[in-house]
Amino acid sequence: MTQKEIKFIPQVKFEVADTDSEAELFWGFIKEDESGRWLEIFSKRYPELVKELRDITDKKIGHIICKKFAEKSHQINEKEISLMRDAFQTEWKKIEADFLSVLSEYFETTWPKEKSEIAGKVTVLPVFPRHLDKYIFYVGHQNVPRMIETSAHEIVHFLWFKKWGEVFPEIPKREYNSPYLVWRLSEIIDPIILQCHPKIKELIKPKGWGYSSFKEIKIGDLGLTDHFKMVYEGSISAGDDFATTMKVLYAEAQKYEKELSKF
Repeated sequence: MTQKEIKFIPQVKFEVADTDSEAELFWGFIKEDESGRWLEIFSKRYPELVKELRDITDKKIGHIICKKFAEKSHQINEKEISLMRDAFQTEWKKIEADFLSVLSEYFETTWPKEKSEIAGKVTVLPVFPRHLDKYIFYVGHQNVPRMIETSAHEIVHFLWFKKWGEVFPEIPKREYNSPYLVWRLSEIIDPIILQCHPKIKELIKPKGWGYSSFKEIKIGDLGLTDHFKMVYEGSISAGDDFATTMKVLYAEAQKYEKELSKF
């Protein structure tokens, strides 16, 4: 890959999430998530919506309820959402070119030219999903530094999985999402990259190390994050190209699949 090839980078545009999309996500997280992973979060943040949906089985009715709820939440938070959208855009532009260029060079792959724009949707959701194929991610409407870190986290996923598809073309894309092992590995490694790559850490100033549940999982004497950080840094220190690093990490994830399945 030549320097000329990696010069193209997409632009990140922050915009207010539309309530139809949010309604779909509210319904999906509350009613269709078989793992139950997200229900507790929604129950704490929006107990009235969870209660209203409890006995609803018809998705069309559920969508109407969720859309009305999203619209009301937008009305209540309209000014803050607008201010935060502008603040996110201003702060992100300060680091965009450097971050996206460094990530491309580090992963040894190009940004796809057909994806000229990445959309950051400012949402009333209490969680922040992403759509890999559409290059869309969601952020909250509070705490600019935290949401810049969240944006970086999701954008790492976009290029990580592009590279992953080049290294492991035989793995179906459905495994890039929960609850598959490929997804679990990406969630562990993403914050490690933000924290451990010197230039990326300087740009993003990350605070988090991933899901709080990571702290409860041990591999031998080490916590989950510390173990994979050690493996990741060992590969980088050995001078491996990034494709090899991915293979090393995936082999380790397969070795400890039982442990990874706990979050």
